[in-house]
Amino acid sequence: MVSVIIPNYRHAPYLRERIESVLAQDYDAFEVIILDDCSPDNSREIIESYREHPRVSHIVLNEENSGSTFAQWNKGFALARGEYIWIAESDDVADATLLSTLVKGLQQHPEASVAYCHSRLIDADGRVLSEQNTRNRAPKGKVSVHRSERFLRHLLLFNYIYNASMAVFRRVALKQVDDGYRRYRYCGDWHFWASICASGDVIEVHDMLNSFRQHKAKVTVDSRSDVARRWEDECAVISYIRSLCRLSSIGDRCFRGRLRKRLLRSGMNDEEIVSLRQSFPQLCSGTAIDSMAYEIGKTLFGFLRHQQDIKFLKG
Repeated sequence: MVSVIIPNYRHAPYLRERIESVLAQDYDAFEVIILDDCSPDNSREIIESYREHPRVSHIVLNEENSGSTFAQWNKGFALARGEYIWIAESDDVADATLLSTLVKGLQQHPEASVAYCHSRLIDADGRVLSEQNTRNRAPKGKVSVHRSERFLRHLLLFNYIYNASMAVFRRVALKQVDDGYRRYRYCGDWHFWASICASGDVIEVHDMLNSFRQHKAKVTVDSRSDVARRWEDECAVISYIRSLCRLSSIGDRCFRGRLRKRLLRSGMNDEEIVSLRQSFPQLCSGTAIDSMAYEIGKTLFGFLRHQQDIKFLKG
């Protein structure tokens, strides 16, 4: 069985479409756990209309806002009974075959801890804005199995599981999850998925089965004035992922060169950059020579850049 967790906060305009897209899945063994974090809109009214639905096993309505998406996730994890878990964000939409496709991948590959599909971006009205993975040339229907450590090297560069709604994972993997993801203001999901991926291989389904909605009411934190805090959180996540995977000496040098280049373009002042280098000396101590090594590697292996994958990180 799959436990589908729908954590909601003030997404009433999209909530019914989300719940209906879950209930319409062509996979027939799942429970639905709906959580509301004291939404000020009419979310509760919508949620209550599903209380007697046979698929809905739990409805939890907070009397006070928790202030944390991850607190809601954890509440859902505690209630989940399924072998697999799908965090279906309350403003997204799923194709009817998402669950059956991802569960099939996990069943066929028992060594894998998580399976994810590709996503399209949609606006508030459901219109397609872009297809996030069109840069990946793999044909539809193709399934790739990435070994855990190799995928973790990919995660050093970019959080490929950038939307929880696009992934299904084994509940048993939660036993090995590092709970440090709860402390972040930014990047907590990046830390969470890295921890899940460290417990097993990763299945990538090259089909667009998830719609990731972009709208003004999204629960995200994005303040230009907080750029230093964002960088601090990002470096903490990268440092954590570095502890999970090995890089060759040249790979490590190129990686530090890449990070140095990004830091110089970050918009932080000199004092903030110095503070970050003091906090993360192993990550942020890249030199001009490291940056040069990165540029050479990027040029030599530029044909892979559309996947944000650098060949020399293979180790």
